[in-house]
Amino acid sequence: MNFSDIIGHKDIIRALNKVLLETKVGHAYLFIGPAGVGKKTLTKAFAKKLLCQNSAKIECPGCRSCILFDAETHPDFITVIPSGNSIKIEQLRELQHNTYLSPLSGDYRVFYFPDAEQLTEAAANSFLKLLEDPPVGVVFLFTAVRADRILPTIRSRCQVYNLFPVSTETINTWLQGKGFEAREAQRRSLLWEGLPGKALTLGGSIPETESIKLKDLLGQDLLKQLKFANDLEKKERQGVLKLIHDWESQIRQELLTILNKDAVLVLEPLKLEVYVRIIEKLVQVKWMIESNVNPRLAVEELLTNITVQIL
Repeated sequence: MNFSDIIGHKDIIRALNKVLLETKVGHAYLFIGPAGVGKKTLTKAFAKKLLCQNSAKIECPGCRSCILFDAETHPDFITVIPSGNSIKIEQLRELQHNTYLSPLSGDYRVFYFPDAEQLTEAAANSFLKLLEDPPVGVVFLFTAVRADRILPTIRSRCQVYNLFPVSTETINTWLQGKGFEAREAQRRSLLWEGLPGKALTLGGSIPETESIKLKDLLGQDLLKQLKFANDLEKKERQGVLKLIHDWESQIRQELLTILNKDAVLVLEPLKLEVYVRIIEKLVQVKWMIESNVNPRLAVEELLTNITVQIL
């Protein structure tokens, strides 16, 4: 996990390298971008470089700090994950105590919030003073899907970097470099346009799922659709996100089929512009769920909007 392994985001990497080379590390950084764009990989690469025992001017051959980081056992890299569906004030109280402990293997202690949207207002407000003026050597790193889901009091205390989708051509070349055949690399890069993480892990075909297909669900009346959404209350947030990912993959694959020169548009049950609008709604709902919106309400809004306004 190094800057050299990251696809795209070259301007941000240059800026972060400059910070490291000039030893002008800030106390808080916020990285914003859609799921799969690479923000968490970039953030961890930055943290690894901060904690590295070698000079920032050279490529580390593998110091003890980097070995510990790659093994996810580094004592000075602390990840703050939600307790349930949110990061609680009790977690932040413990964190405040930990920030005053000295680093065990270098100059920095890094506190990482991979799901910063899940900070409750009370929890966030409890450590604003610490965030603004932390002990020497303490760095806070946050990642989030949407900036508007982060409290302004948090954003204003961070250096903010926005990660934008990576070009399809860049993802295509990158996938081929990882051993994918040219045709498969092209398919994946088109299917998950701009999102290298998804192109690599979710693939270029419809993921296996036991859930109802989106087109089948849209063929039912609205009452049955809302009942289906209500049943999602029993599922974990990640399970609902996977369902939305599956639906997006299904629609993107059908859209690719339509765009194929051998496909006959009139044979498709949905028109081209309808597919595009459905994909836009699916992306929007994923952002909502990733930003801690109630999954059932998000899916209800999705199905109602598609059925009433799009179809």
